[in-house]
Amino acid sequence: MENTCPEIIYNQRNKIVLILLFPLLLYSQQIGKRTSYSIPLVKLSISENSQSPEFKNIRITVSGSEDYAIITRLNDFFINNTRQGIEKTTFAERLNSMYTLTDFEARQMNITLKSLLSTLVIFERDLEKKRWDRCLYLDSYFPRFMKAFYFLSCTAFNDEDALPKGAQVFDSLFDVSLYSPKSDKRVNKWKDEKDHIIKLRIAARELIFQLKKWQKDELGKSKRKPELMYSKNVKEAYALFVRMYFCL
Repeated sequence: MENTCPEIIYNQRNKIVLILLFPLLLYSQQIGKRTSYSIPLVKLSISENSQSPEFKNIRITVSGSEDYAIITRLNDFFINNTRQGIEKTTFAERLNSMYTLTDFEARQMNITLKSLLSTLVIFERDLEKKRWDRCLYLDSYFPRFMKAFYFLSCTAFNDEDALPKGAQVFDSLFDVSLYSPKSDKRVNKWKDEKDHIIKLRIAARELIFQLKKWQKDELGKSKRKPELMYSKNVKEAYALFVRMYFCL
């Protein structure tokens, strides 16, 4: 009976079980351990803008809160859930000023960027310590955030080129799942390619530096420039990080 295939040894019923179990065993071998932790990212949700299809409406929700902001190409909204019901505050924009960042939009961008910066710091440290279980867990959320952040930037600044086109994250790059093989494939590729982890850490640090500088020098000013946009350095740093993260 040497070198006999398992299908010949088992009876017909067991063959079916073996065939059914094999894909599951193969799948389990592809999935690494995930260790959960409190990720600082705000939740960004995308919806279509019927009046401007090239732009998206973005909902911003801080973790643990039932309230949320909605950023659109023109008017923005804040939804406050109270005991008495839902209160909706409208932050109207005139057509002649829709290309400027309002105070409300600036506050929401600051909240979002703060969550991104905190996450980047944690991510860079996890890369340094080779905590792949935490990197895998983060990958269940980070690509979705980056995809929505691209559209949030375009909508808030009312500019399709607010970030480089190369920084756009497409659905094919990730799954909305805590146990996606795409996450394992991505993290394994980081580990397999020589010096990639070092380059990814450098890209994360550079993005942290450029975003903090832009926040301090531009976004945080009480009198912002009407034509305020991301600096060239922010755009380049963000695009580089996306390329390094997704191995593009």
